[in-house]
Amino acid sequence: MMRKSSFLMMMVLLGLWVFLPLSAQELISQDVQFKRAVLLINGQKFQVEYADTWELRARGLMYRTELCQQCGMLFKFDRERLISMWMKNTFIPLDVAFFKKNGEIVDIKQMQPLDLTSVPSSKPVLYALEMNEGWFAANGVKEGNSIEVLETGTIEEIQ
Repeated sequence: MMRKSSFLMMMVLLGLWVFLPLSAQELISQDVQFKRAVLLINGQKFQVEYADTWELRARGLMYRTELCQQCGMLFKFDRERLISMWMKNTFIPLDVAFFKKNGEIVDIKQMQPLDLTSVPSSKPVLYALEMNEGWFAANGVKEGNSIEVLETGTIEEIQ
């Protein structure tokens, strides 16, 4: 009996060793289509990628090696609540602004590449906006300012 369970355990481990790397590689190469959002920040309009489903939020900016200067990703959650972000498989240093349904920015925090530490909001929020590190400071965006979500939709719907 011991020999049989050892053999089964070895087969399970071998299966994991063979198939897990394929699954990770498959995930990396998956072409994910994010929606778009148009935001109004300090009187300027910006178009960013938009993640409003669990699957899109889970993928986020993972596996990217660069992000254009004015590019970013808006995450919308199901309701206002305390949320946390992390940088699993994310290679770009980012800042995240957590903001409420009314647009009020409650936190702007830095996140470092590949850091698995949770970066939490200090208050319940509906949104998180990730931009390149230093983007908020360079654009004069501070906690207490507002971000207005003007429009969301598919790439075809928003031009």
